[in-house]
Amino acid sequence: MGTFPLFRNAFTFVVLNIIAANAAFAQNSSDTSGQLIVTAQIRPRAELRSGAFQPLDRGENPAFLISQRSRVTLNYRYKNILSLQLSPQNVSIWGQEALTQGAGANNGLAFFEAWAKLSITPSALLQIGRQVISLDDERFFGALDWAQGGRAHDAVSFQFQKKTLEFKAHAAFNQNYKELYSNNLSNISGALFSPKDAANYKWMQNAWLKYNRDKQNSFSFLVNNLGFQNAKSNADSSAQTYFTQTIGAHYYFSGSKWKYSVSAYYQTGKNQQGIKTNAYLVAAAAERMLNTQWSLMLGGDLLSGNNADGTLQKSNHAFIPYFGTNHKFYGSMDYYYTGNAHKNTGLGDAYLKARYKPDARWVLALTAHQFVSPVSLKEEGKALSGNLGQEFDLDVNYTIHPYVSLVGGYSVYAVTPSTRFLKAVTSSNPLQHWVWCTLNVSAEILKLKL
Repeated sequence: MGTFPLFRNAFTFVVLNIIAANAAFAQNSSDTSGQLIVTAQIRPRAELRSGAFQPLDRGENPAFLISQRSRVTLNYRYKNILSLQLSPQNVSIWGQEALTQGAGANNGLAFFEAWAKLSITPSALLQIGRQVISLDDERFFGALDWAQGGRAHDAVSFQFQKKTLEFKAHAAFNQNYKELYSNNLSNISGALFSPKDAANYKWMQNAWLKYNRDKQNSFSFLVNNLGFQNAKSNADSSAQTYFTQTIGAHYYFSGSKWKYSVSAYYQTGKNQQGIKTNAYLVAAAAERMLNTQWSLMLGGDLLSGNNADGTLQKSNHAFIPYFGTNHKFYGSMDYYYTGNAHKNTGLGDAYLKARYKPDARWVLALTAHQFVSPVSLKEEGKALSGNLGQEFDLDVNYTIHPYVSLVGGYSVYAVTPSTRFLKAVTSSNPLQHWVWCTLNVSAEILKLKL
């Protein structure tokens, strides 16, 4: 046991000398075909939750916690032929681990990303491994960077870009041996899938095409197919796979004074429960740059849903933005489409956002949301209003220097009886609150030419 620290220190010494030798070689060599870049991010976030996600029931105490993302990203590039990226990360709650870490501690590492890119032609490449899929304004496919863990897919993708056209195709097949096959990677039979503690889909195929007509106007089109299966055991022969298709289009205009965006999506096929689906999402927004400091944005989203009035519906009308960065669109307090159910009733959201940037370091934004239900609501036979309340989000971003920023905000939600009904809360104060503050430290700590 006593020799282990000595071995560890010796190993560290050798590694540091190899890095130093490579750095010295890179400075004195004209061979710049390979490059290694290492970045690190530490992002603690403190939150006071007095009604985030859903109204706080009367008598419940607010939650206060500090979570942290600790991420290292290693990116290696060889000419224009190969790129490799590994992003180990740890997401933790302060104090959740013992102060002294022993064998078998739970505070482990996971890979946010782990992929390789191979160039096929100067305009096309193949990317395989755990990767972020972020398309358009992230309404359907997003990186979800707000969440401390982020979102990435185990997939293979083909990407093509030339002149005004950009094309991406993704495919994935997921398995969960841990849940169904005792984590036996040498399992010789069976291909059932369970989404428990795993990806929520078994199959995924995706095609996205973007056309940049000029520097101001762009159009994009999306076709997505998802296959869902929920096997209860490795002998669940009745577990069927149901497929949902989503078709979408997006238009974006960016001028010196005005910015516009229009999106429309349609969902069909069968949902995860095998029910025939007929659902849609439409969204539009316009932003006016008043001057170099001020801008105003007005927008609205409408997502179809199912009635919550006790009537029997033979088909599903609830649109699901499966991989969207919904925190970005439907209120910072995350009442809708963030894993916190609201009875699949859809959503109408009209919002007004004012943004103020007095200088290069400061950005302040205030957003007001009016939420409404697009379907009928009834509680114990009594009709409820379609008014789901209002949310006001104040966000502040201060850049201390290029590697460090301080970001925070305060949100308040004015709930209604309809809000409480959808969130299954019996009673609550009329105003709900959320306060948060993040210190984001992200820096390039090593850059080598190999």
